[in-house]
Amino acid sequence: MVKVTQQDIAKVLGVSVMTVSNAFNRPDQLSAGLRQRVLERAAKMGYTGPDAVARQLRSGRTNTFAVVFEERLSYAFSDPFSVAWLAAFSEVMERKRASITLLSVPAGDIDALAAIQDAAVDGIAGLCGDQPAMARARERGLPTVYCTMEARSAEGVPSSGDYVVIDDYAAGVEVGQHLRRLGHRRVFLLAGEAFAGQVPMKEYRRGDVHPSDHLRISGLLDGLAGVDVTIVPIGTNSWAAGQAVGTIVLDRRDRPTAVVAVSDVIALGLMDACRQRGLTPGRDISLVGFDDLPESAAAGLTTIHQPVQDKGRLAAELLLDPERPDRRIVLPHELIVRSSTHPVA
Repeated sequence: MVKVTQQDIAKVLGVSVMTVSNAFNRPDQLSAGLRQRVLERAAKMGYTGPDAVARQLRSGRTNTFAVVFEERLSYAFSDPFSVAWLAAFSEVMERKRASITLLSVPAGDIDALAAIQDAAVDGIAGLCGDQPAMARARERGLPTVYCTMEARSAEGVPSSGDYVVIDDYAAGVEVGQHLRRLGHRRVFLLAGEAFAGQVPMKEYRRGDVHPSDHLRISGLLDGLAGVDVTIVPIGTNSWAAGQAVGTIVLDRRDRPTAVVAVSDVIALGLMDACRQRGLTPGRDISLVGFDDLPESAAAGLTTIHQPVQDKGRLAAELLLDPERPDRRIVLPHELIVRSSTHPVA
């Protein structure tokens, strides 16, 4: 069967090839009646439209953007923070008729970086900071935007790439100072992922880990200066992990007076573990999270509020508009004090 081309349609209609091309690619350049004639004739001749791959090769653009996760892709649909961020990111992309690709590039997995090298996308956003995936994308010449600040340069800001973040270090300091003001002197810190070389679900004293690349944790430790702090890397950022760590934090004779989780979802899991043991957060033990998810207000969880949807919206806008002048955005955060924290009796 002979393949019908735009030239064939143009010849039959007595119009230019550009007119046929505009009917499919730039309809605003034609009158409604002329475009309808072209599309009807194309359909009768069996022509369904320009070849998408060939069009991308000619333009050098795919109108597709990637979002990179360090976790499995299923995490993107189970973590409330990621869901809210993706919803806002997608709304902006949808208005521009752009598509989204999700990529899983686990930290430390060199082979997984091939996904970045092979991705047919026009830019990449990362929810987990300026990880190696972002560096590989920039090596390809792709625009990148990351949404968590993991480390600072000597000047106190990240050294590369565009970003939309909150000041995680300052937020951590505020939480630590809040607990110190309440009189807490024995605090457990639940980290969502294990530090390099550390075993998850195991207690580490303050000096056993070096959180130089985890600004949220560094801020917490500085805000808790002079306080006995134990760190428990719990492996995953999930409700189930927060509930499971209750056996380490709650089932002990020397139970801490306060626990800080690096995300609300972990803190909510621990709150559930408290209820199973007949403990009341804020009365028997103080709990603090990060993010201020919708569920956190109902649970009475003290937390750091950050504008999750603004992060997703602005990340998409930065990728879509390379001429936007402000490329490094630090959004405000706020310590929200609720019933889960209380002065030490």
